[in-house]
Amino acid sequence: MPERSSELLPELYPELAAPGGLRAALAREAVRRGHCAEPLDPVEGCDPAVAACCARGEARFAVYATNADEREFRIEISTDSGWRWGAFGSTGDLAVVNAILHAWREGASIDQLRREWTLLAADPLEAAPPGRVVSTAWRLTLERSPVIRLGDAELAEALYAQPALRVFFPFPSHGEFSLLSSTADPFYEEVPRAVPSGDGLWDVVLHWSRWSPQTPSRVLGSRLRAREAAALVAANIPAGSGPAIEGGWPQPPATKTQLTGDIDG
Repeated sequence: MPERSSELLPELYPELAAPGGLRAALAREAVRRGHCAEPLDPVEGCDPAVAACCARGEARFAVYATNADEREFRIEISTDSGWRWGAFGSTGDLAVVNAILHAWREGASIDQLRREWTLLAADPLEAAPPGRVVSTAWRLTLERSPVIRLGDAELAEALYAQPALRVFFPFPSHGEFSLLSSTADPFYEEVPRAVPSGDGLWDVVLHWSRWSPQTPSRVLGSRLRAREAAALVAANIPAGSGPAIEGGWPQPPATKTQLTGDIDG
């Protein structure tokens, strides 16, 4: 995975611009609070200026400052067994990161941490601040984070390169890549999806949906390269679609009676 760093590091994270980056900033914060300033380690595949981690047996505490749009320290804590999905959090306050890290280093369990700091959640998208679930999902996808559902890297990059597609929720599954209009179940899909056709090529398919059963499934393009597929998806966004809402889609799917009434009317 290529290293990623914040392009707006000095503006958003001035304390990280000093030598040592995030690791040194956390050490300085620990000293100010009278906590253990034991050095943290870099995170493999990440710019050491914006990512740091440490281990406690099989458990791992990692911090990332990779959001180039808003100030955010993203926290990932694995369980004592090494299970990655222990606790996730997001805060703009480095002192809060230090406090959680100190408690964790002192032996606090995941449950104890989550009781003390309500910003911690069991899922990285649940931990995203309101209004930033979609952008968080995209960032984790592009960073190839192991804590989120990942699809083909080249296709993900190509889809994100289309500004009109960034407002939809990325949802790769079973090799296919959907862009959804809701971030939780019930999911709503109104944008064509990319379906693998072999040899690294993609079909762009508009799928029949229970939400719009009057729209039949059809293939819009076959055996396209990632950038071509992404461009075709972007060119076929239905009018009035997006941005994705946070949570499940609130409207019930159309019924046969409703469709008949629409036709008769």
